[in-house]
Amino acid sequence: MASIGTPTVTGERNFTVTCIGLEAGSTYQLWSWIKSSNTQHFTDRAKASSSSITFSVTLTSAYTVSDINDLDLRDAYGKYITNRNVSMHYSPSIATPSTPSSISYSTSINSYNSTRISWGSVSGATSYVLERSINGGSFSQVYSGTATSYTDYGLNSSTTRVQYRVKAVNSGGSSSYKTGSSATVYYSKPNVAPTVPSSITVPSTVYGGRAFTVSWGKSTDSDGNLSGYKLEKSVNGGSTWTQIYQGSSTSTSVTLTFGEATQVMFRVRAYDSSSAHSGYKASGTSTVVNNKVPTAPQSITVPLNIYGGKTAVVTWTAATDSDGNLSGYILERSVNSGTYTQIYKGANKSYSDNITKGWNTVQYRVCAYDSYNEKGAYKTAQVRNIINNELPVITTSSTNLGLKTGAFSFSYTVSDQESNKLTVVEKINGVQKKSFTATSGSTYIFQITQQEFICILNGTNTLSITVTDTDGGVTTKNITFQKQENEIAFTLKTPFETDAEASVGIMNVVRQIPEGADFIIEACNNAYDTNPTWEDVTRFVREGRNFILLNEQKTASKWGFSFRVTVRRNTATGEIYISSIGGNFK
Repeated sequence: MASIGTPTVTGERNFTVTCIGLEAGSTYQLWSWIKSSNTQHFTDRAKASSSSITFSVTLTSAYTVSDINDLDLRDAYGKYITNRNVSMHYSPSIATPSTPSSISYSTSINSYNSTRISWGSVSGATSYVLERSINGGSFSQVYSGTATSYTDYGLNSSTTRVQYRVKAVNSGGSSSYKTGSSATVYYSKPNVAPTVPSSITVPSTVYGGRAFTVSWGKSTDSDGNLSGYKLEKSVNGGSTWTQIYQGSSTSTSVTLTFGEATQVMFRVRAYDSSSAHSGYKASGTSTVVNNKVPTAPQSITVPLNIYGGKTAVVTWTAATDSDGNLSGYILERSVNSGTYTQIYKGANKSYSDNITKGWNTVQYRVCAYDSYNEKGAYKTAQVRNIINNELPVITTSSTNLGLKTGAFSFSYTVSDQESNKLTVVEKINGVQKKSFTATSGSTYIFQITQQEFICILNGTNTLSITVTDTDGGVTTKNITFQKQENEIAFTLKTPFETDAEASVGIMNVVRQIPEGADFIIEACNNAYDTNPTWEDVTRFVREGRNFILLNEQKTASKWGFSFRVTVRRNTATGEIYISSIGGNFK
């Protein structure tokens, strides 16, 4: 029986697991259940060379081994075989960081001012501890953090000598100290550095490839020689910083290269004409979304004729989104060449807009938006002139006439508020019956003749009335009725006149009569009688043989030959028809 062994974690996104009880030569799939998203994730595929397989799995960057709580074993077609609940995590050993490669600061320091200490960054360090010794005394901590520099404001006029040392720290421990040289300290009150900018403002979410604004509060300078500000950014959590602006403004436009980062921080400091700098004002971490906006829909379709007081259906084609996060569309409308206003937002690709009577023109444009609510380019339709015309009205007593068995008619009235001249078109199942000019307010008759009724097929049929006014307004009303004929019977309209009674005949009927239907053919030789003597010749016609008429009597003044055909559908299904009848008699 197939089973899944205990996984062995080899990295944050790597593990191996052996499945046994397999069929050699068969291909198997390994699937993972991702608990964070409650979805299954295809993991690996392999062919068993024996009764076992060891899957060596490398997960995508979206997941780690701790995201998995279940493993499924499936066959080559994805059919489930067995599973195992698992709990995995990866805790890599962390090496103690190395000693910072350098520490630097001035060896001649004015204790009235601050002094800047910087040191080399250490790979794997999560923070640094800076310590200071004053006048040869013991070292004490003055800074702990992730930066690789520190401005010390703690020296005073009593300080004559100072020395700094720094060590790197992570969860594995701390390095040995990197100790700098002893510096001479003197006291002088030169230039005073500006104050730290009072604030820094950055959008919480920014977009790669698109500009956004970073702004900050003003600094003050007691010497009155404030010169400007320097803005820096960090895309690695503050480990390194890059200056991106220097100047007197308190804001600047920033554009991150698309894909450059997934998060960003900023910090700003002031400087004066003596090159003295304030401390930094740092921002929080902003999320960087590397999202491409959707394309514009390829087309937008607006009816050529738009009527005031009615609705107009606007449709558009789909847009595309390379990020796969297209969410929907925004439709905007401009009335009388005015500003565009949003009238629809959603996933549909059509919208029925209510047109206010009295508008002169209308224009539409549509764009797509994604899950970040970012909009793509607009697709704009042509301007449409609005027809402020009341459409014609067609009035009938009913739109369903029910079952009809022969010729029939019904009345209807046409009217229009603006026009007395109307064009009416009547159709039977989409085929025009007639067209005529009508007068508003008049009543007309829609007539179905017997000949027309005979040509109509069984089932539901539609009669349509379309009225067009002189301003181009069109109204159509459909009226339905049902036809269900189960029997047909026909005979000659005028019999064949004969000198004597016909006694022998033959007939050929080209037909399609399905099983279950009745098919009867009768003939007579006294067709001019009030009640002719009909004789059943069906069998002879079916067999293609001559038939004999036995009648020798007539009441009319002359003899005459005729036939009649009767077909009853009964329970038969399928097409029934008679396309031609021929024959001879004597």
